[in-house]
Amino acid sequence: MFKVRFFFSAGSVLLMLLVFNSCTNYEHTKDLSSIELELELVRFEQDLFACKSVDDIMTLAESDPQFYDIYTGNIVAANVQRMGSTPADVAVELYKYISHPDMDSLYSLTQQSYADFGNHKGELEIAAKYIAYYFPEDEITQLTTFVSTFQYGAVYDQENKSFGVGLDMYLGRNFEVYAMLNPQNFPAYRINKFEPYRITPNCVQSYVEYKVPTFPMAKFIDQAVAEGKKLYLLDLLLPTHHDSLKINYMDGQIEWCEDQEENIWKYLIEEEVLFSSDKNEFQRHYFNEGPFTTPFGNESPPRTGAWVGWQIVRRYMKANPKVSIQELLVNRNHQAIFQGSGYRP
Repeated sequence: MFKVRFFFSAGSVLLMLLVFNSCTNYEHTKDLSSIELELELVRFEQDLFACKSVDDIMTLAESDPQFYDIYTGNIVAANVQRMGSTPADVAVELYKYISHPDMDSLYSLTQQSYADFGNHKGELEIAAKYIAYYFPEDEITQLTTFVSTFQYGAVYDQENKSFGVGLDMYLGRNFEVYAMLNPQNFPAYRINKFEPYRITPNCVQSYVEYKVPTFPMAKFIDQAVAEGKKLYLLDLLLPTHHDSLKINYMDGQIEWCEDQEENIWKYLIEEEVLFSSDKNEFQRHYFNEGPFTTPFGNESPPRTGAWVGWQIVRRYMKANPKVSIQELLVNRNHQAIFQGSGYRP
């Protein structure tokens, strides 16, 4: 069975990148010149929509069996899998799926925006080199694009060491079809992030979700440090990206956290949240995706608990420069990391 991590995604792009990158501290950049790595780009959606028969689908399944199984078994499983389906049955359903006029239109729109994927491939190659720098056992060699019918924006396949990009999740916040989707699953705050400049950070986040070990989270501080580890790893793997893209914030939300850092901390202490063991409460209020963090009001960004954990881990690693990223990730004593950080804004 394939082990895959999925990331649900969600002025001009150049301007946004300049704004984000202008505020970034590049302390974690490395010389990657000795790392020879080039991603093989596979345009799976082009190969799929070029199929003119069920036999063509079966041929595609044979030519790219690894991603075909991921695609039909996970990404579009709800559309093509039935109880007791044989591979031939799945091929029939997949052919019906791509033959639908709406699917053909969606594919055409993705090709208008992403006929050339070279710039994104280049960005992802740099990210893959950073991954190889810190984790040579995880050298990523392939990048696959696909159409997911608004299911997945980024995929990391740990078994085959490859990234996947769902192009239909990056057609821009003003893409009119997004507004027609179920608002429960596609609220405005999520649609606002369906922008091309988030492709690389989303892919790297899907890798990080796989790479950072999961431990039991008994208290708020445990969860905060666990999320902080992931975000600190993104500091290392995306050293020239703005913090907003690492934590999946909108423009201005990082600045809100920085301005309110003392008040956030004071609230967590005074309301006895820091060592709370009511996971349902602290998970819902401080770590889940949403438009804002409920206790801090509508102007706040979501996931401020994760942002606090990020600052704790940053302080800890600065105070303990001999601790490697590998040692940090396997350290289960999150309260000791908190104590060792000296974090007191």
